[in-house]
Amino acid sequence: KSPYLQQHAYNPVDWYPWGKEAFERARATGRPIFLSIGYSTCHWCHVMERESFENEEIAAYLNEHFVSIKVDREERPDVDGVYMDAVQAMNQRGGWPLSAWLLPDGKPFFGGTYFPPEHFKKLLTRIVEAWKKQRPLLDQQAGKLTEHLASQAGKFQAMAAVQPGLCDGVFDYLDQAHDDEYGGFSGPPRFAPKFPRTSNLDFLLRYSSRKGSKRGETMVYTTLDRMVAGGIRDHLAGGFHRYSTDRVWLLPHFEKMLYDNALISRTLIGAYKRSGNDRYLEVARETLDYVLSRLRDKDGGFYSAEDADTEGVEGLTYVWTRKEILGLLGEKTGELFCDFYGVKEEGNFKEERSAPGSPEHANILHLPFADWGADLARKRGLTREALTSQISAARARLLGVRDKRAQPFLDAKVLVEWNGLMISALAQAYQVSAEGRYLEAAQAAAGFISSRMVRDGALYRRYKDGEVGIRAFLEDYAFLVDGLLDLYESDFDRRWLDLALKLGKDMVTSFWDEKNGAFFSTAKHHEKLILRRKEFYDGALPSGNSVALLDLLRLQEFTGDKAFEEPVKVFKKLAAGLVEKFPHMHPQLSCAIEYVLFDPLEIVVCGPAEDPVTRAMLKEIRGRFLPAKVVVHASTAEAATALSSLVPLTEAKIPIGGKPTAFVCRNRVCRLPARNLASLKRQLDEAVAKKKAPAESK
Repeated sequence: KSPYLQQHAYNPVDWYPWGKEAFERARATGRPIFLSIGYSTCHWCHVMERESFENEEIAAYLNEHFVSIKVDREERPDVDGVYMDAVQAMNQRGGWPLSAWLLPDGKPFFGGTYFPPEHFKKLLTRIVEAWKKQRPLLDQQAGKLTEHLASQAGKFQAMAAVQPGLCDGVFDYLDQAHDDEYGGFSGPPRFAPKFPRTSNLDFLLRYSSRKGSKRGETMVYTTLDRMVAGGIRDHLAGGFHRYSTDRVWLLPHFEKMLYDNALISRTLIGAYKRSGNDRYLEVARETLDYVLSRLRDKDGGFYSAEDADTEGVEGLTYVWTRKEILGLLGEKTGELFCDFYGVKEEGNFKEERSAPGSPEHANILHLPFADWGADLARKRGLTREALTSQISAARARLLGVRDKRAQPFLDAKVLVEWNGLMISALAQAYQVSAEGRYLEAAQAAAGFISSRMVRDGALYRRYKDGEVGIRAFLEDYAFLVDGLLDLYESDFDRRWLDLALKLGKDMVTSFWDEKNGAFFSTAKHHEKLILRRKEFYDGALPSGNSVALLDLLRLQEFTGDKAFEEPVKVFKKLAAGLVEKFPHMHPQLSCAIEYVLFDPLEIVVCGPAEDPVTRAMLKEIRGRFLPAKVVVHASTAEAATALSSLVPLTEAKIPIGGKPTAFVCRNRVCRLPARNLASLKRQLDEAVAKKKAPAESK
């Protein structure tokens, strides 16, 4: 069912899927294994396929001398993680397509990423020669590398106490790496490529809130402003591309991933709540609307991605010539549009490598800077409203034309991990906007997963064409629990909290390391690979362990369930040790530390959902940037009592005098009941101020 494997089905290379058959074939023939890992929307994966895997000469050599295995990293992150670790250990860098050479028992002895065809042919010849003449040496290298990878797990077992200054090192690292002119954290001297690693920004929002750091907020807003203005954002249909190859966020790799758009939307919503800048919420809504219109399955789940390439050419769907735009919009409106979006006669799109059919003089739409519209309106003698109206109409016209072009490939598999992120993003969007379509979409996706992707009580990772497959990994559990908790705080439907609690307990049972703490990426029932990994690094996606810790903290606050006591106790110390020792690797794990340091608020609102005061109280809570909280609503005293068996916070909480009442608590100790909105605002202000560190220069 993998779209990526289907893309390679007609290569002249005799590909095997990952499984027993391939390894038995390698043992029977005495050949090494060539392992190629990628994903369906990866530009450089397509390039290597065209250059090497569709090359008859190279394919014949692979078929004669190797057993070739093709793996979809999005379906099998466990396999990808093991061999990416190996390649990075050998080369100090990684990426996709991943290319590795293995012994018939699966131990790696050599690896890399993309290889140009001439280099690849020479490399294959050298590996075959070494296999024939130096096999004992290759066996030795593979054994030592596998031992090294296994030993690395030990370095992640440092323990420390959670204390107020613990995350200062994370801040200091980001402060040094930040590009003050264009945002992002690629570091000097090149400040490129730039990835939307949202966990950096999410950490800075939380850290800055607690520490009163203006510098931290500035880094967040500079980065988001440049991303929103840049070519990494699709200015016609909405949504963000994967990453920028340059310093200024202009030239992206054009694939659009579900997870990026979920993560960026959440960060924009957080920045909106912290800053009050409506622009961030506007772009978050635009991004989510793109997902709802382009990536949504008719039954409620969300598809994985849109490709970088169209008809073999990267970005072909998205770029424009100035001549095209003037022809479609007319000279006057066309000139205005070209000025607005930085369109030049000579073009601004410079591919890393040209392909046949690449357009000449092509442009990527972008804004010279975040508030460029106001500046251009003044220069043109227009009101901002008039400019916005003209540009909006022009965008709609060009999008209509663009939609009739050849479109990038759509990867229509549904992954629980990424759907969990999107459920969270949609739920948070509903909380700040009160727009029902976001809540309905989050509910539908959660319902889709709970009804279609659970079989005999077991959660599965992938759904495609009516079939589920592959038992869920840690990331699937962790990200789904996170989304379900955000959804519960949106509609207060108990079934989401019940499901989150069940999955949280299953996660501890199946993935928790009883001996050393933290979570393995694979469960006890998964296939045994050459090693059982734990992932702590927060990269393009937060690590499963980082999200899982936050899940446990939130579940413990909601339910007080004793199943989480010992894991939380151990994991907090382990997380503190990791953040202290490797601050640059763990921004999302640091968000969990910030959650602990803020000392979560426990907020219960009692009152009829339709009552204007109840609605106003919930709106006030949801509109604030509160780094650590759980929120519960009960419509009546009887509902609060009934819920208390699951959420002890609601015990004895009643609408006093039959009127909506809010209870703001910490560590189960509550302030006086807030019986009106003004009282609630005052209590929230006081609760946040109490946990803030003294203002600092950072």
